[in-house]
Amino acid sequence: MAAASLVQSDERVLVCAGTGVVEAVEGQGAIALDPSDGVDAHDDVDAVIIGFHRHFDFTRLAASARALHHGARLISTNNDPTYPTPEGLLPGNGSLTAALSVAGRVQPTIAGKPYPAIADLALKQLDTQRGAPGNLVVGDLPATDGLLAVELEFDFGLVLSGVTSPQDVIDCDPKPDVVGDDLAALVSSIFR
Repeated sequence: MAAASLVQSDERVLVCAGTGVVEAVEGQGAIALDPSDGVDAHDDVDAVIIGFHRHFDFTRLAASARALHHGARLISTNNDPTYPTPEGLLPGNGSLTAALSVAGRVQPTIAGKPYPAIADLALKQLDTQRGAPGNLVVGDLPATDGLLAVELEFDFGLVLSGVTSPQDVIDCDPKPDVVGDDLAALVSSIFR
């Protein structure tokens, strides 16, 4: 939704992402195009949106890069470099964004954490304001979740069930206001 908020009605958007992003782009009144149609399938693309998906391949990369070479702007849903799974870390959307940014020779506009597009969307959805007391951003990565808390002027709750280890907490920037082994432990520590 945050990435889609950066496109205008009737813009032609090459969506190199999952179905949720396609729906959000269409919800904005923009025209969602599929990069898997190939390099020469689309002319006059206004924007390329890259989001985490498991179908990223050379065809999608090449079609999206071509659109960027012809003046489309690059919007990324988020810049998380990795994606935690029970089997370990996998490449995240930040890795896909980096590939497309290099291939397209452009810098992306990041819509997700901790950037203004997602912060503004969160404030609207929560019907609150920056710095409103009693609000907490919970996440596993200070570089995204913690910085979103800073952007929103909310407290930061760090969970250690993702990419940040207990040994990393001492060096976290920004410093978390509360830390828990997982979400349940974090909630328990807040509501003791």
